[in-house]
Amino acid sequence: AALVAAGCLVLVRERRSAAGAPDLYLESNAGRSAAGLESAGGFRAGPFRRLVARAVLGHDFMVGDEVEILGLDEIEATLDESGCLDGLPFQAEMARYCGYRARVFRSIDKIYDYGRTRTMRRLDRCVLLAGLRCDGSDHGACQALCYIVWNVAWLRRPGAALPDPRPVASGRLARPQGIERLPDGTSRPRFHCQYTQLHAASSAMGALEVGKELRPLVAGNLTLATWLIGLGTRYFNLFQSLRGGTAYPTMAQRTANPPAIRSEALYPGDRVVVRSNAEIASTLNDKNKHRGLWFDRDQLKYCGTEQIVLARVDRIIDDVHGQMLPMKTPCILLDGVDYSGESFSFSAQHDLFFWREAWLEKRAPAAPSDVPPQRDVT
Repeated sequence: AALVAAGCLVLVRERRSAAGAPDLYLESNAGRSAAGLESAGGFRAGPFRRLVARAVLGHDFMVGDEVEILGLDEIEATLDESGCLDGLPFQAEMARYCGYRARVFRSIDKIYDYGRTRTMRRLDRCVLLAGLRCDGSDHGACQALCYIVWNVAWLRRPGAALPDPRPVASGRLARPQGIERLPDGTSRPRFHCQYTQLHAASSAMGALEVGKELRPLVAGNLTLATWLIGLGTRYFNLFQSLRGGTAYPTMAQRTANPPAIRSEALYPGDRVVVRSNAEIASTLNDKNKHRGLWFDRDQLKYCGTEQIVLARVDRIIDDVHGQMLPMKTPCILLDGVDYSGESFSFSAQHDLFFWREAWLEKRAPAAPSDVPPQRDVT
C-alpha cells in the first residue's frame, strides 16, 4: 500500500512538472521560505514542539524565531585559541552582524562534509539565519555566497536579560588565511572558513539513524506534507533502484544531434528562464557535466521557472584544500535558488546552485509601456 501511494505521488509530481506547475515539494514548503517566515502569519513553533525540540535537538531555537546575535566580546569568550567553538569557526565576516536581529531560517542537525568524507555528518546546536550569507570579504573575495552557520551559543532571544559579565577569553576570530608551502619552494594562500572545517566541527552519523529524518520535521524546517512527499519519493526511488527502474526526477535522454543552444553573458539583475529538461540534457556529456560543471537532479525542480541572476561567479574557495580556484568559465547564481535537500536526508544547508549560462535563457527587459507609472509623492 505504501509503495502504491508512493508511485501515485511520483505520477502526480511528474504530471505537474510536464504541465509547467511549480514543483510539489517546493510548493508545499513555501511557508518555510525566508519570505514566508518573515510574514505576519509566518510559522511560529508552539510550546509542545519546543519541548520535543529540547530533547531531540538539544536546544529550542526554532524555525521562525526572532533572535539577537551576541556582542563580539561575548562571542569571543566562547571561542578557543583557533577562533572556533566545537570546531566551528567564527569568521570575520560574521562580526558585522553582532547585535543584529534576525529570524531562524533552518535548524541544522547534519551537514555535507565536502572536504574529506563526502558524506552527511552530525552537526549539533547550529542554525541558519534568514538571508545571512557569507560575502567572502575576508576570504579573498570568494563568491560562493554560502549560508553562515551559527552555533546557538552565539544567539539569544531579543529582550532576554543580559548574561552575567564574563571575561573575554584569549581566543580570537578564526584566521581566514594561512600559507601552503609547495614542493617547488613557492607558497600560496590557503584559506580557512566554516566549510573547509566541517569535518572538525561534525561527527559521524549512522546510516540507519532514525533521528536524521525526524529532526528536520521537529525543528520546523519542513511542513508535514513536505516531509511525507520527500519520504514517499525517496521510498519510490529506492524500490526503483532495486528493480532497475527509473527514478524521479529523470533527466531527459540526450539526442544524437542536439540543437545548438546559444548562451548569452548574464549579470546580476538579469531576468532569465531556466531551460527545459531536454534542452539542458542536450548540453551535458555522459558524466552529466557541461564544461566540467555537474548538473544536479535537484536543479530540475526549477526548469521552466523565471528567476533573477544574483551573481556571476569567477572564483571560489575549494572546500577540500582551501585554495582559491579561478573559474575557467564563469558560473551563475540565481536569487533564492538553492539545494532543497530532499534526497539527502533533508539536509538544511541550502547551498546555492551553480548554473551555466547555456542552461538559462535571458528574458528581454520590459518595454517602457510595460513599466507601471511611478506615483508622484511630491
